[in-house]
Amino acid sequence: MSVKDRLIAGRNVLARHQFVCFVILCIVVALLMTIISLDLYRRSGAMKLDMSRPGYEKVRIEVEKSTDDQPYDSTGAFTEEAVSDFDNRIDKYQQELDTMGGYDNASITDQSLNLVNPDNGTATDGQPTDVPPAG
Repeated sequence: MSVKDRLIAGRNVLARHQFVCFVILCIVVALLMTIISLDLYRRSGAMKLDMSRPGYEKVRIEVEKSTDDQPYDSTGAFTEEAVSDFDNRIDKYQQELDTMGGYDNASITDQSLNLVNPDNGTATDGQPTDVPPAG
């Protein structure tokens, strides 16, 4: 049997089993994309910020829920008291946002996110911390 005959036979098998081949191809692509995304997750340092990972149960327990952040009743009567309550809540959040300052690239530097290796001054991905952001 020549190579050409084998190729024709292979093409006939694929033509008869198109659906099975499609399912297998989808599974292979999904596995490949999962492997790539997990590798990026590990290499980017995002894994170090993820509190849902196993081993962080004690840290999650210590995180305190805010008691002053009560839900706003959106189905209540439209009264002067409701408007005043809403304005007070908005003012409180506006003051908190004002204390944080404007958005700039310094807010997401490796130093501000504590992603710097203290031993050699490089980011956790090995890049120097003084590299300007892309863009």
